[in-house]
Amino acid sequence: MPPELLWLSHCKDGPLPRVAADVLIRLLATELRPWDVRWKEDFLDIQRSLREAGAALFGVDARDMSLTTCTTTGLEAVALGYPWRSGDEVLIPLGEFPSNRLPWLSLASRGVRCTEVPLWDGQPSSTPRADMAPEQRLLDAITPCTRVMAVSWVRYQDGVRLDLATLARGCRERGVHLVVDGIQGAGTMAASFEGVSAFATGGHKGLLGLQGQGLLWTDAAFRQQLTPIGTWLSAPDDFSQGGTQANHDALWATDGRRLEAGSPSIVSCAALAASIRLLLECGGVAAIQPHIVRLQRALLSQLSSDAAWAAEAARLDALVQANRAGSILSFALPAEACERLINAATTQHIHASTREGYLRIAFHGWHDMGDVQRCAGWLLAG
Repeated sequence: MPPELLWLSHCKDGPLPRVAADVLIRLLATELRPWDVRWKEDFLDIQRSLREAGAALFGVDARDMSLTTCTTTGLEAVALGYPWRSGDEVLIPLGEFPSNRLPWLSLASRGVRCTEVPLWDGQPSSTPRADMAPEQRLLDAITPCTRVMAVSWVRYQDGVRLDLATLARGCRERGVHLVVDGIQGAGTMAASFEGVSAFATGGHKGLLGLQGQGLLWTDAAFRQQLTPIGTWLSAPDDFSQGGTQANHDALWATDGRRLEAGSPSIVSCAALAASIRLLLECGGVAAIQPHIVRLQRALLSQLSSDAAWAAEAARLDALVQANRAGSILSFALPAEACERLINAATTQHIHASTREGYLRIAFHGWHDMGDVQRCAGWLLAG
């Protein structure tokens, strides 16, 4: 990025690393010469490399990874493939992003009820606090009809991070599947998938890929319950360019390819795989997450000495210390203050974002203490 630019908005769009852009350029050159494109190396292996890179970052088996276009299509593969019965219920938190709301609401035509659960008292008019217990509220809302609980790991507007381990354990004890929208934490926060049934993410935020490429992880047993999409690349064996395909009693693969919807964008797959490999080379989320936390606490410490910012800085610092924050610091501010700060940021080549009354500042692995100083100067002058 240009040295004068401070990008604090990977929660909106992550910048594509140069190494990924170089891969794109090389691959596009081969697309100009289709007679030189190799079926295995330039098509099947690129898909495989993305599944393997994603699995390495998440610490899971590559056979459980599926390629999707975005978070939504991953969640749709679950919502549309699950064997629902009329009267079944899905639980989601109140205030979910449409990606994790509309696929479940659309099931009403099949007799499935979608129930939205407040995560803290007074939501959405009040702000989240470190002493809240959102996981218990969700688990307490489970009924005998509940089949799936679908949550955002890190919420897009207020930045709250849910404890997936607690939710997964509670859901399993109650016979409920936990499905996760992970886009606002993927690439920056560490998560355990133990007890989770599905985890969907787009690749264009913390994973630093292109718009239109995502990943879906599914538990192997859960995946077999889902009706597969049934595309030409979902067969048990790789498609043969020889024209004769293997004849199996099983129509679909049992691995993650079972849920893949047709031909992926190979250039997008290659770019995301390169970006994820870069994150891994930098130590992965085990190194990135504590780095982000240090930057967050440093920024909040600077703001805490200013009377106008002290209360909000204290609220957010308590969330960070309680492991309730993701990579987004979401400052609850009046609309006019948000607008004023965003306008001031633009003149200083600083890029942040606002959602639902929150000013969002998102650090990643490339930021440093100099960026914290610059961010603090912008906020305190505003």
